Amino acid sequence: MHNSVEALLDMDPFSLELMVDPLPFYKALRDHDPRRYYPEYDTFFFSRFEDVWNVLRVGDNAFVATETNLPTPQYLRTHRNQGAPSFASINPMAPGPSLHSPYYEQMRQAHIAPLRPRAVANLQAFIADFVANRLKELLAGGKFDAVGDYAGVTAASTVCHLFGIPLAHATAILDYVYQITRLDPAQGGVDLGSFFVKLKQFILPPIETRRAQGADGSNALIDGLIQYRAEDGRALGDNEIADQLVCVMIGGLESVAKVTGQGLMELWKHPDQLAAIRADLATNVPIAVNEIVRFCAPAQYTFRTAHKDVEIAGCRIRAGQRVACLLHSASRDEREFERPEDFVWDRKIPRVISFGLGQHHCIGKHLALLEVQILLTEFLLRVDRFEFVMAEAERNPSCFQRGWTKLPVRVAELA
Repeated sequence: MHNSVEALLDMDPFSLELMVDPLPFYKALRDHDPRRYYPEYDTFFFSRFEDVWNVLRVGDNAFVATETNLPTPQYLRTHRNQGAPSFASINPMAPGPSLHSPYYEQMRQAHIAPLRPRAVANLQAFIADFVANRLKELLAGGKFDAVGDYAGVTAASTVCHLFGIPLAHATAILDYVYQITRLDPAQGGVDLGSFFVKLKQFILPPIETRRAQGADGSNALIDGLIQYRAEDGRALGDNEIADQLVCVMIGGLESVAKVTGQGLMELWKHPDQLAAIRADLATNVPIAVNEIVRFCAPAQYTFRTAHKDVEIAGCRIRAGQRVACLLHSASRDEREFERPEDFVWDRKIPRVISFGLGQHHCIGKHLALLEVQILLTEFLLRVDRFEFVMAEAERNPSCFQRGWTKLPVRVAELA
């Protein structure tokens, strides 16, 4: 290997310096050490699409996010498992992402109803109406942030609608989520423990309201968890329910905003592709969204802890060791995609990895796709010429959620 490649591979995979631009590091991993083991973290880093795909499909509680799917580097350095760790608590019920089967699936099924395809389709009118009104307001000013002002507020308002939270709180929730998901220099990542505690201040009031109103199923996101009963007949408390809903709230905010903002920017950078999409928005926007998600999805990785000795992709992984599936790297793998660093709006994408896979595939996938489609379509219907003010754009380094946090767009001509 060249010295430059060796230097890249020897870097701390969580370092701030590397996370400013992790793509060269990911390529070095894919080409030279695709299942690299980092002793400091007792973790195998899988960077190729096929390997990530296969690891995430392993079932039977072999790989579980017991130590969360986003453990901080500090935690990984200071916790070395001697064999499989204990499964997460089911009494009280631990946060959903850390649960093992069958409890993970039970919690997921208890609140997934409003996020299924048919239920999501029923949200189209609400989202389209909100986007139209929001865009009318923003276009009057001529310049706005495509990430926060446009897509972020839309996503936050949709989340509020699902939870039964007044829409007036949407901006405050969005701002708060951005604050607590920024890179923590002391921890080296996002401290999920304090993250859950802080975000529950927005989730507990609607749970209390639904419980007081009888939880008759009219708000299936919350009512299903209130109605859930454990094997011994025990009902979940409000804090346990809130722990199951944190991921719906955060997952429904940051990713949609970053994907939409950068997606519009990529179309601006490729006017020939933009023109092709404009030729038939109804047909072409859903096609383009698939490439936008592949190219712009901000999630870098997801972790699992082995609860059994496993051999996969040529690696022998002992119970207690961790695996890191590098989603962002997998989406850039030349073995899966031709010219993966190029944005190609109508690229054929037979397998999608950006939403995860297996047990933990994104619960809000269908809602996210609908929101991005509506946000792009409404913008392109109303705006003929636009440009991004890149001198004012912001992109904070982050171990987990990469992507632009601010993308100011100036409208030159309305349609």
